[in-house]
Amino acid sequence: MLERMKELPKTWQGLWHRTLLEKRGAGSLTNDRPAQVYWLQTGLWHADLRIPEDRPDFAGVSSLAGCSLEQLRFIAGQEGFCGVTRVEGHICTWSRLFDLNPGTALDVARMRFEREDFIVETGIAEDYTEHWECLAGSRPGQDLPQAVCAEVDGIFLASGNWAVQTTLRGDAPEDIDLYTEPGSRSREHLLWQASLALTLCERTPQGWIARLSTHPWLEGQALAGTGGETGCA
Repeated sequence: MLERMKELPKTWQGLWHRTLLEKRGAGSLTNDRPAQVYWLQTGLWHADLRIPEDRPDFAGVSSLAGCSLEQLRFIAGQEGFCGVTRVEGHICTWSRLFDLNPGTALDVARMRFEREDFIVETGIAEDYTEHWECLAGSRPGQDLPQAVCAEVDGIFLASGNWAVQTTLRGDAPEDIDLYTEPGSRSREHLLWQASLALTLCERTPQGWIARLSTHPWLEGQALAGTGGETGCA
């Protein structure tokens, strides 16, 4: 089925940074918590991560197992997702196939290009406006690599000099319910939920370096095993 979806034009592809959010109503799709927000788009696949600015201290933590219950709740409560994108006219729909902390609204919006590197997004399922700017060096071009999607330790999306690695969760235990109240989730529930990780990476002479991640201890580290380019086109 995915092979029948139309690839997005190059103008859509690249790493987009959210520079403004105006939320005018209640809803679960877009959180108005101040955060660093990035959306990477390839021809078909997208990845989006939103790291709250009030992130607690993770000094000394090197894995999920070393997290306190409070830290696990923070990680599981972040927004991050990966999936496929469909554009029809001005309407864009993001199908969140892998979602760290899912909401209940359809992710669909009207998208208006004010410039080639600037998009205004207006929500349809929820009432909000977002501004997005495309980072220099992220859009495929004559001097930059094309956007790719590879199955490497999950899903690895790259465009130009930027990439997002999505590390997928294992099978859900039978008693898992991602729509229960966050405060009622057990440590085992949170460990499974938080095991879905999204990591923003920059291409450097030393390889791919993690710049921002839903797993804070990965930041600054080199990512191994991201050379493949097979799988999810």
